[in-house]
Amino acid sequence: MKYKYSVSQLEAMSASPWLTDRERRVFSLYYQRGWAIEDVAAELDVSRGTVNNDLRSIRGKV
Repeated sequence: MKYKYSVSQLEAMSASPWLTDRERRVFSLYYQRGWAIEDVAAELDVSRGTVNNDLRSIRGKV
């Protein structure tokens, strides 16, 4: 399930100082560029589960 966020919510999320470098890359590829989880995982050379965990962590931090 893909969460829907407004532009202002996405800007606030991207400005969060608590995100790790990988979470920022996942955020950029998934939410800002609109890539699929599988594509993000392939680009970052991690598993699909790792990307899901990063997305859950991002939502929890902001």
